[in-house]
Amino acid sequence: MPAAVPPPHVTEHEIHVDGLDPRHDGVRIAQLSDLHVGNLTPAAHIAAAIRAANAAAPDLIALTGDYVCWRRHEVGMAAEQLGGLSAPRVVAVLGNHDYMVWGHGVIGALERHGYEVLRNRATIARVRGAPLAVVGVDDPVTRHDDLDAAFAGAPARLTRIALCHLGDRGPQLAARGADVVLSGHTHGGQIYVEGITDRVMRRIGLRYRRGLYPLGAPAARRSTLYVTPGVGFSGVRRRHGEGTRAEVAVITLRQAAAARAA
Repeated sequence: MPAAVPPPHVTEHEIHVDGLDPRHDGVRIAQLSDLHVGNLTPAAHIAAAIRAANAAAPDLIALTGDYVCWRRHEVGMAAEQLGGLSAPRVVAVLGNHDYMVWGHGVIGALERHGYEVLRNRATIARVRGAPLAVVGVDDPVTRHDDLDAAFAGAPARLTRIALCHLGDRGPQLAARGADVVLSGHTHGGQIYVEGITDRVMRRIGLRYRRGLYPLGAPAARRSTLYVTPGVGFSGVRRRHGEGTRAEVAVITLRQAAAARAA
């Protein structure tokens, strides 16, 4: 019998946004990423993540890719296991594993539950009575991203939350006007060894392992990237080392001006 794995825990983060509509101060976004449905990720582990996201009472749930692992039959498993998320809007983008397995099948598995898959397009979510732009950037790892198309429907006057599987697109998204970028992909290194894992990640072009990162020039409108280590497992059913524990991230939006005054 496979060894039990610790359930995902909830992490809470505040991101201060310039020009945030006062009605959006305190908006909560639950982010799940890298669920990797399949033999390595127990169904109970995924169910625990869904319960944790719902318990956070989010205004929006953001799914940032890699719902399957390596095999086509996992798409059917994803359709069975990923239901039950509860928020006024559930929005999603795809990751590299989704395209390597069966992109259209994964889209169908998500849409079966009423989740909105954004493939290089934006949607306007009415949150707490005010519009919020959610920009979905398709997977850059498999070269499906199109930033011009993704931002075309996101008015500059609105706060823009960008979902993109790969955090290393963050600086480019900030340059396009994203206020917040939510990403995954790295698993926090999954097996993290200080002094080694970061060096290996840099060699393969990954600069953002996990956590919060300021983006853009200091004088510019602020933009913040959050990279979650995600939920599931790929390669081995183990996470080890700082910043690798499976999580559901809860992002709370805050007005930047109020933060400076405080």
